[in-house]
Amino acid sequence: MAERQSRFSLSQTQFSRRQKRRPRQKKLASIHLLVAAALALALAIATILYAIKLYYSRTHVANLDDKVISSQHLPPAQNDQNRKKEEQRIIQDDRVAPETDSHQVQIPKNDVVDLSASWSPLQRELLDDDSDIINVEKERERCASYGFELPSNAKMPLRRRRLFYGALISADTEEVIKATSMEQYNIFHTVSLIESNSTQNLTPKQWRFFGSEDASKELNWLYQLFGPKTKVSVDYYVTSLNKAQIKNFYELLTENLQREGNLYRWKFNGMRPDDVAIVGDIDETFSRDFLRALQICDVPQFRPGQSCRSPKVSASTLMFEASPECSWNAVKNWMGRNAEGRRWYHPDAMLGECVDQIGDTELHPPTKRVYLGSHGSRKDFYGHDNEFSFYDSNILVDLNMKGQGPLWFPHDIRQENFMGKSVTKKDMWKSPTGYHFHNFFESGEEIRFKYATYGHADSKALGQPRLRGVHRALDMAVNCALGKHTKKAEISFESIPSSSRPIYYLNEEARKARHSMWQDIVRRDEEK
Repeated sequence: MAERQSRFSLSQTQFSRRQKRRPRQKKLASIHLLVAAALALALAIATILYAIKLYYSRTHVANLDDKVISSQHLPPAQNDQNRKKEEQRIIQDDRVAPETDSHQVQIPKNDVVDLSASWSPLQRELLDDDSDIINVEKERERCASYGFELPSNAKMPLRRRRLFYGALISADTEEVIKATSMEQYNIFHTVSLIESNSTQNLTPKQWRFFGSEDASKELNWLYQLFGPKTKVSVDYYVTSLNKAQIKNFYELLTENLQREGNLYRWKFNGMRPDDVAIVGDIDETFSRDFLRALQICDVPQFRPGQSCRSPKVSASTLMFEASPECSWNAVKNWMGRNAEGRRWYHPDAMLGECVDQIGDTELHPPTKRVYLGSHGSRKDFYGHDNEFSFYDSNILVDLNMKGQGPLWFPHDIRQENFMGKSVTKKDMWKSPTGYHFHNFFESGEEIRFKYATYGHADSKALGQPRLRGVHRALDMAVNCALGKHTKKAEISFESIPSSSRPIYYLNEEARKARHSMWQDIVRRDEEK
């Protein structure tokens, strides 16, 4: 009995000790669970932050602060379910355009600009043309001035097409960007710009719109230039090419690969086969009136069911050299004048159904290209310069197809010649449908750097003692600044025989300011 009692007492003691341990064990277990949960949460947050960082490194950057107002454009963060619903919508009227992948970016109050403050009454009148109400008679007259008609059948309803713009952006001056964006104000659905940290011959350069407070301010300025109805994005390109690769292929390979980024931005922003792609350099633009015509007229190259072999519409472009007062004579044999001028032939436009990433690859099988088979220029006889013999015999025959063309990359739209139509205005001067503000830089050094490092780079440009020796186009511009005019050039902005003039330079003060700057550049250069 005593022994049992002793054992019982012992077991009671052990039980009491165990009872004392259990709260501590439960507490430790709870702590372990909390630590594990905290680690899991931290891992999840880190994963989300990395995904956000990865997303923004591929798209755009904007510096925001607490003092903001609502504003602009850029692609966005909608959830997948909403995105799929939007993509499945069938839009019958362009006035109810899908905002598939768009979002707004907030502009700090200090960065907000009032563009209209400097507009003249005439500029304001010309830019106030974005009403949803279509004036049929006015649009019919507009179309006729370019040799087009208004749509008159069910396949092409009377509505404004959406225009998607793509270009590269680098050291272009604010002057040039303001001049082209004013012509385009509130017209484009999307403006897609691509910046790189190297020039086209791989000379390193600083980012302009990325990586600093000043860059963010300039980015916010850029977002606002094209109007509140336009989505603007800047995407960033870092090449993996080296100079030997460029030499082995061709000098514009870097530019061509960079332009491919426009395709993905257009697609991301909901571009459809019945939309229109416009490709240019940032110092080029269609005239505003012609942009409006491209939106609504029955343009043969924009009719549905294209073969996509010759689907381009190109500008007949008035060229300004360094100043709005220095332009090439572009009219031959007009009123007894036998002028020796020149016109440019960009930008270029194309229906979305012929554009890569937008059109149907089953109807338009991919062609062969010079870089890695699927990038860069088209190979000879595979659609390059309108020659399709190998594309027909080696690709279409096996698919039992005939007469179709491949889809177009942005650099195809720009560089492939003889594959569409160049349009002038049908007036007595054959007035231009586009403008090129060439070499509108702020110093002679910037001009030399451009010619030494960008497309068709000339390494001797940096060592040229005089600007007129850098490129033949600059000889005319230098003479113009010195008041020397030849039969190849107009004597002033006002003397241009044309019914089309760039809206930005209808402001006389803007013309005088730029021409004065150009004269100062030339004077300093000539005095060296």
